[in-house]
Amino acid sequence: MSAFKTIKKPACSEYKEMKSKFLSFIYPIHSPEEVKGLVDELKSEYFDARHHCYAWRIDPQMINPEQKNIALYRTNDDREPNNTAGVPILAAIDSNELKNVLIVVVRYFGGIKLGASNLAKAYRQAAQNAVDQAEIIVKVPQTEVIFSFDFAVMGQVNKFLKDNNFTKDNYTYIEADRIRLTFDKDDEKKIKDRLSSIYGITLQ
Repeated sequence: MSAFKTIKKPACSEYKEMKSKFLSFIYPIHSPEEVKGLVDELKSEYFDARHHCYAWRIDPQMINPEQKNIALYRTNDDREPNNTAGVPILAAIDSNELKNVLIVVVRYFGGIKLGASNLAKAYRQAAQNAVDQAEIIVKVPQTEVIFSFDFAVMGQVNKFLKDNNFTKDNYTYIEADRIRLTFDKDDEKKIKDRLSSIYGITLQ
């Protein structure tokens, strides 16, 4: 497991090329299932645009290993010539080493055909402009564990939390004797082993 670059929150930009207007939008996403809803929102808002092209990429660490045939990326040209929109948008994502992001570029045709090469350059530039407006962050994959405990070992539970530098940002009490603990996925085996070694704690 390792950290990866993504964006903190959505951002947008505008780009013009030979009278065509390109509106670009970048979103942080956590799964492919989020894509359709975001694209549909833009199609509804910019219903008079000719094209709504997009690309996305998900970090493989975010995919449940039990799920089969889950795509890590997709591109969509939305009736533009093949590979002149979605692929250049994905190239902007990959050149910035981003994961868990969706970029949608909405094009208003200006009456002048750009040609395949210039069109691809325009889509990539529009996508890059959206990236430039976004705040890039480093994300460490997280996981969680829920455990219950006997009140007799409350002192050991508190010591475990303190010794492993967990704060209230990391854990919440679901019930008086039941805790949800969030931590870096890289530490999953170590944390579970330490919890299991404390008599009176039950992992759920």
